[in-house]
Amino acid sequence: MIKLKKYTALTLCALTLTATPISALADEYDQKIADQDRKISELQQTEQSAEEQKAALEQQVAAVEKEVTDVLKEKTDEEKKLSDLTKKIGILQEKIQKREKQLRSQARDVQTKNQATSVVHAVIESDSIGEAVKKTMAVSTMLTASKNIMEQQTKDKAELETLEKEAEQRLVVINQKTEELKAKQEKLVQTKLDQQVKINALQASIATEKGQKEKYEKQKEEAEKKRQAALKALEEQRKKEAEAREKAQAEAEKQAKQAAEEAQKAAEEAERQAAEAESAKQKQAAEIAQLEAQRQAAEAKQQQQQTETVTNPSAVQVTTNPATTDTPVTPSLTTPKESESKSVSNSSGWASPLSIGLIVTSPFGPRIDPTGASGTQHDGIDFAGSAGTPILATKAGTVVEASFHWSAGNHVIIKHPDGYYSYYMHLVSAANVSVGQSVTAGQVLGGMGTTGNSTGVHLHFGVSTALWSGFVNPGPLLGV
Repeated sequence: MIKLKKYTALTLCALTLTATPISALADEYDQKIADQDRKISELQQTEQSAEEQKAALEQQVAAVEKEVTDVLKEKTDEEKKLSDLTKKIGILQEKIQKREKQLRSQARDVQTKNQATSVVHAVIESDSIGEAVKKTMAVSTMLTASKNIMEQQTKDKAELETLEKEAEQRLVVINQKTEELKAKQEKLVQTKLDQQVKINALQASIATEKGQKEKYEKQKEEAEKKRQAALKALEEQRKKEAEAREKAQAEAEKQAKQAAEEAQKAAEEAERQAAEAESAKQKQAAEIAQLEAQRQAAEAKQQQQQTETVTNPSAVQVTTNPATTDTPVTPSLTTPKESESKSVSNSSGWASPLSIGLIVTSPFGPRIDPTGASGTQHDGIDFAGSAGTPILATKAGTVVEASFHWSAGNHVIIKHPDGYYSYYMHLVSAANVSVGQSVTAGQVLGGMGTTGNSTGVHLHFGVSTALWSGFVNPGPLLGV
C-alpha cells in the first residue's frame, strides 16, 4: 500500500514537471506568431503610407507641370499677338513713309519749277479769263488732293501710335510671363528632384523589415548626389549664361556707342551745311541731309537702348523709324542694311549666324533639362547676344518655314542646295523673310529675342539632314 502511494506521488510529480515546459513553449510560439503578425501589419501599414505619399508627390509634380504648360501657353499667345501687331505696324509705317516721300517730292517739284499754288497768283499770271479759270481749278484740285493726303496721313499716324502703345503693353505682359515661366520651370525641376529623393527615402524605410535597407539607402544617397549635381549644373548654367550675356552686352553697347558718335558727327555736319546754304534749293538739300542724320542718330540711340534690356529686363521700349525713312523697320528690332551685314564663311562654307562674336551658352548634345519641358537632348547650339542683335543666314538657300511656334517662338528654317536645313529660333518678332523666298549668305533674317519656350535672350541655331529630324552638331561647321 505504501509502495502504491509512493508510485502515485512520483507519477503525479513527473506529469507536473513534464507539462510545465510544454505549456511554456506553446506560449512562446504564440508570442512569436503574434509578434510576427504585428510586424507584418506594421510593415503593410508603412508600405501603404509610402504609396499614399508617393501618389501625393506625383500629384504635386502633375500640378506644377500643368502650371508650366498654362503659363507657357499664355506667353506664346501674347507673343503671337505681338507678332501680328508688328506686321500691322510695318504695313502702316510703309504707307506713312510713302506718303511722306510723295509730299516731299511735290514740295521739291514746286520749288524747282518755281510754280505758285495760290489762286490769286494763278489769276494774276493768266493772259485771259479762260486761262485764269483753268489755272484756278487746277490749283484747287491740287490743294484738295494735298489736303486729303494730309488728313489720311494724320489718321494713319494716330492709328500707328495706338498700335505702338498696344505693342508696348504686350511686351510688358510677355516679360512678366517670361519671368513667371522661368520661376515655375525651376520649381518643376526642384519638385521632380525632391520627389525622387523622397520616394527612395520611403522605399529605404519600407525595406528595413525585408532585408533591403542597405540597397535603398544607397539609392537614396545616389538620388541625393544626383539632385545636388543637377542643382549645381543648373546654377553653373545660369552663371555661364549671365557671363555670356554681359560679354555680348558690352560688345553691343560698344557698337551702339560708336554708331551714335558717328551719327552725331553727321548730324552736326548737316546742321553746319544747312546754316551755310545760301539759295533755297541748297537749304532744302541741307535740311534733307539733316533729317537723314537725325534718323541715323535715332536708330543708333534705339540700338543702344535695346542693348540695355539684357541687363535690365524690366526696361521695355518699342521704337520705330522716323517718318522720313523710306524703308520700314520692325519695332524693337535694329536691323542694319543687308549690304552692311558681316558674314564670314569658314572652310566648311558655313558663315556665322550673328554679326557679333559667337558666345556659346549651351552646346549640342545631352544636358540637364533647364526648363522641365525641353528634354535632355539639345538639338542645336545656343548663342548669347542682346535683344535685336541681327541674325544672318549662314548659307544661301530657300526659306521653307517662317512662322511662330509655341516652343521655337518666331523662327526661320532654310533648306540649302547641299540637302542640309538650318534653324534660327526665338526671334524677337516676325521674320524679315517669307516661305519660298531665296536668301543669300549673310542676309538678315530678323533680330535676337526670347519668344517661345525661352527664359532669356539668345539664338538657338540648329542643322539637320531632314526637316525637323536628323539633327547634327553645328559646332564643327561653324568652327566653334
